[in-house]
Amino acid sequence: MNQSLQLPAVTPTSSSASILACFQDDKIVRYAANKHRGGSSGKKGSRYEDVFIGYKVAEIVASRVGAPADAWPSIAGQTEEFVDDALIRRQDRVQYFQLKNVQSITWTGGDHPLETDFSLQYRLACFQGHPSPTTTLVVPDLALQAKLQATMPAGISGYSNVQFYPYTDTLNRLALENASLHGALGTLSRSRAPHIDELVGVLWVLTAAGNNFTGEVSVEEVLHAAARYIPNQLRTVGITAPVVLRTAFVEIVDRIAGLKYDVSQGFFSWDAFGTSGIFDFDCASSQFEDFQKLIEQENPTTFERFEELLP
Repeated sequence: MNQSLQLPAVTPTSSSASILACFQDDKIVRYAANKHRGGSSGKKGSRYEDVFIGYKVAEIVASRVGAPADAWPSIAGQTEEFVDDALIRRQDRVQYFQLKNVQSITWTGGDHPLETDFSLQYRLACFQGHPSPTTTLVVPDLALQAKLQATMPAGISGYSNVQFYPYTDTLNRLALENASLHGALGTLSRSRAPHIDELVGVLWVLTAAGNNFTGEVSVEEVLHAAARYIPNQLRTVGITAPVVLRTAFVEIVDRIAGLKYDVSQGFFSWDAFGTSGIFDFDCASSQFEDFQKLIEQENPTTFERFEELLP
């Protein structure tokens, strides 16, 4: 559980030099530096931000299942931007996120007003040539989301929006109380009808992996790092690689009366005569390859014999 994950950076976020080149104003450079004072040391306590990034990884991966896509997006948390809690970079657009886990906030209050930060971020992103930049405020309250959307200053409304993302004190409550999260998390689970604890496990391992990188990183790298973090907790087969079963294995199991099986989640699951289960290792593993060879060798003709061969 304490294993360190070393993930490669993709693209650096903004520096003082690029901010100065864009705005030609030392005051804005100092404004940005003051906003980021404390650096990454402040990130470890920001659970709201960490879990949001973990869920965004799930959402991005789920959106790619069965749909050919271009290069994987990259993601970052606690960046050196004006809008700095999360960043998602795709080939055709860049999204900047500011998360506020509060019950009351305005666009113009505080030492670093949201209106100012969103405006500066958009101008900087355009100066840097980033495609179709957008800025998003994320809050944990639906009424606050509606209020902030309605009172958004006109100057930033063309590229900004307000998004709801729930907050609870535990991941279990988050999954139990927010069915809207189940789709993406379920896509990455081991089973087609996952229990709440499976969904929590998916979110936990993605959050843990995401919390261990610094700088921008490919979402694919986060996915694979999470899979290494707790092996066989997370579906990766069928997302980044197709599920391929041995031909002879398929022919044998297809002939066994009463046996139903499924590999759509990247794991071999079975159901027969009131019993069911999931093979402990995914369909790309050497362990499952060995199991397929064993079935080919033994050639079971009944479920009883097939069940005897299960590990």
